[in-house]
Amino acid sequence: MSDVSVLSHEYKTTSELSQAINTNLIVLKRVALGLPGAEKVNATQFTASCYRLAEIVETLVNLLDLRKAKSLNATQAAHIPGAFVERLRRERYGDLAYYVQDLEQMAVRLRAEPPQVTTADFAVLDHLAAIADAETSGVFRQMMRR
Repeated sequence: MSDVSVLSHEYKTTSELSQAINTNLIVLKRVALGLPGAEKVNATQFTASCYRLAEIVETLVNLLDLRKAKSLNATQAAHIPGAFVERLRRERYGDLAYYVQDLEQMAVRLRAEPPQVTTADFAVLDHLAAIADAETSGVFRQMMRR
């Protein structure tokens, strides 16, 4: 594959991850925090958004924990770019094991009926969204330089 093809694929993957996190996080925040537009979100949409965020977090947990990464199927892993995972590993180098535990617990809270998302969970999800956005922008800039 050429450099442009690789970058194009990486851009598509990071862009889709960014969109998935942001779209589902907006739905979660609207309903959980009672923000404007919450009345337009039905229960099925809300549950689907919580589950999609839980899936992303669970896949991320598996990718961050090298022992679990081996059992992850390629389709799941393909939805989260390696650069995204490596950036988190670098950021959380000193406390990665604790961070992974926190992510696991957040995924459980996202799947609870009703979801039991905390303020700290929102902060982590916002951070994940920011990383995904930054990675998408970085790959786009690399593509434009080619």
